[in-house]
Amino acid sequence: MDRIDALRLYVAVAESGSFSSVARQRSIAVSTVSLAVNQLELEFQTRLMARSTRQLALTHEGEVLLGDARRIVAEWDASLSGLGQDRVLSGPIRLTSTNDFGRAQLLPLLDAFQAQHGEVSLTLLLSDSNLDLIEDHIDVALRYGPLPDSGYRARLLMPGRRLVCATPAYWDSRGRPRHPSELADHNCLVLARPGAPLVAWPFREDGRLFHVKVRGDRQGSDGDLLRYWANQGIGVTFKNSCDVKKELEDGTLERVLEDFDAGPVDLYAVHQGGFPSRRVTALLDFLAQALA
Repeated sequence: MDRIDALRLYVAVAESGSFSSVARQRSIAVSTVSLAVNQLELEFQTRLMARSTRQLALTHEGEVLLGDARRIVAEWDASLSGLGQDRVLSGPIRLTSTNDFGRAQLLPLLDAFQAQHGEVSLTLLLSDSNLDLIEDHIDVALRYGPLPDSGYRARLLMPGRRLVCATPAYWDSRGRPRHPSELADHNCLVLARPGAPLVAWPFREDGRLFHVKVRGDRQGSDGDLLRYWANQGIGVTFKNSCDVKKELEDGTLERVLEDFDAGPVDLYAVHQGGFPSRRVTALLDFLAQALA
């Protein structure tokens, strides 16, 4: 069997956890799927999968190969797609985004993309925690920077900045702060990250970075929830400019402390190294143009 075909079947089995389901999906014999895995194990001289009648699990070597196999297959598919640019885009894309940006801005863009490319199927995973691209089989992660160093590739989609906002009615009743230190006296809505709530808000003054420790009567793990509470006049939110763009334009929220730089939170598309598939590249081009 061709190595690429064998690797493709290996990835499918590893992701589905079943030889028979892969065989059904591809209308081939289970023995053909088994042959592909056996061929790879023989070639690498190691066991890749621990199999029983009820369960399938990857060995350590199998996990290592899975990451390489995904990259090799993706680069091969990208190469084939590059030689046939007129072919219809098709196939699955799994992507992840923060809750707030995903619901408020990304959803209509994905609808528009699929309206143009009906053969592409999308899976969107919303989370304010960073999902693992390899473990969760994610093609593209939309993340706010600055990004940590990694072996992943990143493409800037949209610049953004952190803003301190609340409703005009809240500011009228509690007073508008003239310095970030005065936020300690306000009801600040805190993003509850696992084990480390975002209670220290960063600012710069005369080029010097400092943090203000804030507190409030509400915390939430979902950025959309913090925006909802802020819109209700409950407290102060520390949000990316693109997440509150609509509220700032229609006057629902009012920005304060404009003279203090709270730092960039640019939006990036992050993907594994190598060449993404033509359909993923098309989606990234579409999003970059729409968000420019």
